[in-house]
Amino acid sequence: MEKDHVIHSEKGSSDQQAENKSKENAKRAGKVEHVAINSRTTFEFPAGLSQEERDIRIENYKKRHNL
Repeated sequence: MEKDHVIHSEKGSSDQQAENKSKENAKRAGKVEHVAINSRTTFEFPAGLSQEERDIRIENYKKRHNL
């Protein structure tokens, strides 16, 4: 029983670390814009990215994933 507690505690700590790292990265990235490709896929682009650069990245994604 005590092993289960340690495992859950470690997992919680790991999840918290991942969440903190994600928040730190978002702060460094600055403002972002979300673009939905379909109902299950959303891109997060830097706000300063031009429309042409976004279109290129989206097309590359669609080619790689056969959309």
